[in-house]
Amino acid sequence: MKDDAASQGRRPQRRTQEERTQQTQEKLLRSAIELLKKRRYVGLRTIDVAEHAGLSKGASTHHFPTKDALVLRALEEVYRYTQERALKRIASAGSTTRDLLDALVEDSKAFFLSDDFLLSLDLVMVDPKSDLGTQVKALARAYRLPVEQAWVEALVRAGHSPRQAEHVVRLTFALARGFGIRQLIAGPEAAADELMDSWLSTAATLLAADSPSLRKSSKKRMETQ
Repeated sequence: MKDDAASQGRRPQRRTQEERTQQTQEKLLRSAIELLKKRRYVGLRTIDVAEHAGLSKGASTHHFPTKDALVLRALEEVYRYTQERALKRIASAGSTTRDLLDALVEDSKAFFLSDDFLLSLDLVMVDPKSDLGTQVKALARAYRLPVEQAWVEALVRAGHSPRQAEHVVRLTFALARGFGIRQLIAGPEAAADELMDSWLSTAATLLAADSPSLRKSSKKRMETQ
């Protein structure tokens, strides 16, 4: 009897309905993201996502009634993850301009030179004026623009003007985005890393010209003239 009682005490608790729902949705979303990166939107079928997740088609449609509903949630998961990664990178980058620039370039490459960006780009290009295209752009604004702003604020805290910090961040992202798009034509290339490093030196020069000490010196010269 004691052994029976002990085994019952060790018996794992049954999952709640909410936990089962969450786990099922996570399986579907992981599978959708993986298949979207391989097949893109046009080649994605919800039945394939369900089978890849080890679930029935009925389970898939119960949680995500349409293909677009599933795709949008999958994209939101990608954006959520990349946003969290960027914010962690900012928090651990240090406070010097060079440390922040190094981290900014790495973050831009991590997103724009990856399948995460190509997945989102593919969804935008399906039909930019459709409901799907509109919602994809809304997700991009909700998740990617705050990342851009967080990098700007980090450089401002390092002592740079908001205008110059914004220029550097937007140019960094634009350059990495261009390399990401070029991959669709020519495939991945090592030159992207080299050219991003060249831009890193240029960005450091731009921000050095915008340093607090230099602005203070310039202001003092103007006052004495």
